[in-house]
Amino acid sequence: MNLRDLQRSFVASLLGDAVPSAGASAQGMSVYAHAYRSQLLACLRDTHAKTRQWIGEEAFDSAAKAYIALHRPRSWSLDDYGEGFASYLDDKWPNDPDVGELAWLDWTLRRAFSGADAMPVERASLTNVDWDDAVLTFVPTLRWRYVRSNVAALWRALDEDNSPPMAVIKDTPLALRVWRDGFSTRFASMSAIEATCLDLMTTGASFGEMCSDLAARLGENDAANTAGSLLGDWLREGLITAVG
Repeated sequence: MNLRDLQRSFVASLLGDAVPSAGASAQGMSVYAHAYRSQLLACLRDTHAKTRQWIGEEAFDSAAKAYIALHRPRSWSLDDYGEGFASYLDDKWPNDPDVGELAWLDWTLRRAFSGADAMPVERASLTNVDWDDAVLTFVPTLRWRYVRSNVAALWRALDEDNSPPMAVIKDTPLALRVWRDGFSTRFASMSAIEATCLDLMTTGASFGEMCSDLAARLGENDAANTAGSLLGDWLREGLITAVG
């Protein structure tokens, strides 16, 4: 057996996909494999603490072990492990969107905490901006997704050790955004309209183009009010780092 085959055999044994490689101790490999999987399980449990509280230890560990069997680490750091766990739970509980959405919120808040630093733009620097052509740059930790449940209320209740409300599937599409403000990670619910505006702005559209899109959706009067309100919120929450 050459080195490459030996390495592949070792990895397969470690993941439980094969018998121990030639010359390896079955008992030793069993201990090593158990420690390996236990470390990955501990990582998922720590990163997705609110999800674990919500669905319970047994259900969480069962799902996590199944995920571990299918997804091996791809990075030198365990901080990166579990990126696809929320999507896995979305597929596992298709009729309970709160589960995958809680996992996404757990994961994204953790990643935002260790994300790149950025300074919010100073409002005093915006006095002479040509807003028709202005392009906004947002903090690098900003992430968002559309949600179907009352995930924000669930996460906050769990974080505050309060009894969480029942999961509710919303009739109106909503979205949730996550970012880091200084040393604090934050999240907020937002409308589908706001999420659409963020989609536009973060792909290079100007503020004027965003306003035109809003006018086509809402009419000119409502579009102007909505655009102004969104810009004020983004500035106040420290989401914008530059206007150019």
